[in-house]
Amino acid sequence: MNETPTRFKFTNRRIADLPPNPDDARSTEAEYSDTDVTGLRCLVGKGEGRRKFLLRYQIHGRKRAIALGHYPALDVSAARKLALDYKRKIAEGVDPQQAKEDKRNQKTLSNLFQEDYLPYLQSRNRSWKTDEHRFRNHLRPIFGNLIPEEITVTRIQNMQQMLLKRLTPATCNRVLALLKAIMTWAARAGLIKDNPAALVSLLRENNRRERYFTPDEIRRLFRAADQHESFYTGQYVKMLLLTGLRRAELARAKWQHYNKEDKTLYIPHTKNGHSRVLHLNHMAVELLNYLPVTQGNPYLFPGKRQGQPLQNPTKGFQRMLARAGIDKEGVCLHTCRHSVAALIVSNGGTLFDVQSQLGHRSSQTSLRYAHLHNTRMQQTSQKIANCIHDALTSSVPSKPLPLPEEGEWVQAS
Repeated sequence: MNETPTRFKFTNRRIADLPPNPDDARSTEAEYSDTDVTGLRCLVGKGEGRRKFLLRYQIHGRKRAIALGHYPALDVSAARKLALDYKRKIAEGVDPQQAKEDKRNQKTLSNLFQEDYLPYLQSRNRSWKTDEHRFRNHLRPIFGNLIPEEITVTRIQNMQQMLLKRLTPATCNRVLALLKAIMTWAARAGLIKDNPAALVSLLRENNRRERYFTPDEIRRLFRAADQHESFYTGQYVKMLLLTGLRRAELARAKWQHYNKEDKTLYIPHTKNGHSRVLHLNHMAVELLNYLPVTQGNPYLFPGKRQGQPLQNPTKGFQRMLARAGIDKEGVCLHTCRHSVAALIVSNGGTLFDVQSQLGHRSSQTSLRYAHLHNTRMQQTSQKIANCIHDALTSSVPSKPLPLPEEGEWVQAS
């Protein structure tokens, strides 16, 4: 019986015809060499005779080998190309197997987030669950299995385009901001060398206006809130509209934070990590004084579970919108906060007033309502014109101002 030679020119047909390594063979796999590419091998196992390609090489005086892939998923042509690519790196002094081992020892972005960044985030940011949700739903499916060094500017820009197909520019920016934060933290911790996310710009967000409730919609929403089957959920929504608080800030508010005499509500933990005191208007005070205190529950708006705050008011809010006849498009609980800002500016308040009422740490955040201030200034200018127009068209004759006598002229200041 003729034995198969161990050295020959690899072809797909010849590789497919290689017999399994005999069960009684001393070696686990039979090894065959390609005569075209030095170092390219095909190993054939026992039993079913699984075939795999590898490249044997020598670098820095050491004999090394790197797996290329299994046949037929990797055919002869692809195996040769991969082997030649590795040989070029070897000629440049790069050990491909060592690079592969180093990569295996590096953390993927998912590992980095879960094991390192998330614990850091939990100790500093009370809204860490939002970032965890963003990572799980948007970043992990795209970059989760990559090590940070594999995340390039091009890949991040491609991610932006992918997300834009199903998310708003604002949401895309929140995802990118999270990636920037993770990479910046990793760079400062010495876990990565470069931060490509820092080179990618945020998308423009001013391509649409924020959704605000009109005064008529607020009236209808208040009525629907009072008719809602869950008393506390209804009053909670009304309080959002009366204060502009973030939903989590109000949900975590406790009776000990409410000063009835000073008409203030202390917010111990805000999104930006700073406490503040909110001055309450008379309607907000009346609402809080109307709320019953639940025995054993410290929260203004208690939940169904003992000692817990109100949970998931979104569904109830959606039912209130339906009862009020308000289109749900672009509306969420945060719309209440936007509406408070709109009411402040539209009624003569400044952007500083918005910053103070809403608890913005930076005045830049309040600038999203600047267009409402412009509208207010336009209305003020129009009132001036109306007054002058009324004066010019008035049927009541006006007397001219008396001129001063000679010597009474004074220099205008």
